[in-house]
Amino acid sequence: MEPNLLKVNRVKLESDKPETLIKIVFFGDTHFGEFYDTSQLDRIVEKVNAENPDIVIFTGDLIGASGEFISNPDCISLGLAEIHATYGKYGVFGNHEYALYQEYDYEETMKAGGFEVLVNDWVDIPEINVRILGIDDYYQGSPDKDLGSEARMDAFNILITHEPDFVDQMNIDGVQLILAGHTHGGQISIPFLTEKILPFGGEKYIKGLFEIGMDGKTDLFVTKGIGTTKLPFRFMNIPEIVSIEIGN
Repeated sequence: MEPNLLKVNRVKLESDKPETLIKIVFFGDTHFGEFYDTSQLDRIVEKVNAENPDIVIFTGDLIGASGEFISNPDCISLGLAEIHATYGKYGVFGNHEYALYQEYDYEETMKAGGFEVLVNDWVDIPEINVRILGIDDYYQGSPDKDLGSEARMDAFNILITHEPDFVDQMNIDGVQLILAGHTHGGQISIPFLTEKILPFGGEKYIKGLFEIGMDGKTDLFVTKGIGTTKLPFRFMNIPEIVSIEIGN
């Protein structure tokens, strides 16, 4: 049953930045393909829009690479274009984007859907005093471990990464929030089994909220994602969209 479910996980976080009030909705690991049909995108769009987000984030792995390539990127773009966010939509590469590099153009697909893909780059949203930093895929890309140094002292800084464990190699002192995916929360949570099947780059921070960095001042949230890979099963890991309210 779990792969067919989809819940909204709502989280409230505090900010030490003055007058910070932001709602971020993020999702990842849709793995559209043999186990998750693009027709499911409609309910993702509906649930995201129902949260009235200021910013929407996608943390990678749009189309699954573990089976035959049967997804239509143009249809996915049309669906993504229906997602609304007051101050923009942003994403990063996941390892499956690199695995399917010959099959379709991920950046163009996301761009057609209104998303800006950040590859070791950042963008400012001055209206809400936010800087978003997006890192390249840790597993197959060329991630810049020094990207955290681009955090602004006077802004609320959000770092997006597909694989969560890479943040331990970075200077994140100036980053308030990190958003990641990749792990599927373990996908199938069974004692003594799950730790053996966790993916590279997602063996330490598996799911949920962590306080990391100097004095635990950086919040890291790892989503359980939406789709599945290799096997069409989930256990104790209901697919989710994460809605984060940040305020003082």
